[in-house]
Amino acid sequence: MMLYEIHSHAQIQDLQARSDELGHPEGIMGVDLVSLESVRIARESYALLCPLIKEFVFWGCPQLKNLSVVARLSLEIQMLEHDVLPQLKVQEAKLEQGALEALLLMKNSAVILLDLRKRFMLALGVLLAEDDLVLARVKKLSIMLKDTADAVLKGDGNIAWLEERVLLLVHLVTNVLETPVRFYDPDEDDE
Repeated sequence: MMLYEIHSHAQIQDLQARSDELGHPEGIMGVDLVSLESVRIARESYALLCPLIKEFVFWGCPQLKNLSVVARLSLEIQMLEHDVLPQLKVQEAKLEQGALEALLLMKNSAVILLDLRKRFMLALGVLLAEDDLVLARVKKLSIMLKDTADAVLKGDGNIAWLEERVLLLVHLVTNVLETPVRFYDPDEDDE
């Protein structure tokens, strides 16, 4: 059996490029997804790796399900980055049109992110989950999304406060998207 360890998106691209030579019918191959350089790239990584694993019957990747969870995290957070947070920009001391919808989407995203975080935490297991940066940063982002939306919807925050919070949220979103992802520790397998 051949084993292919992946530590980056570029290695997934290489695997895809070499799939014809590696995927001959009598060859069994294990694909170990150890890490990716960021949450942001997880969507694209999943889009490349999933079809490869499904196409070749004798290929397996135990971390593919975990990658799908991180890809969904990436998708949700990028939606916040590109679609939701820009609607909360303040112009001439008033909110952009669509701000109410953006606030409701923020609350919804907070719930979705916490659910995906829980799934990823369970998949990682107790040892890795304890000090995983993705989990910690997603939790912090989820809490701030919910707290910000709740405060504005209840009328507790003014425009200046919201402007400040949106800047913090943009920073948190970027921070989460740039966080490296560990799927498991290969050194634990050696023990």
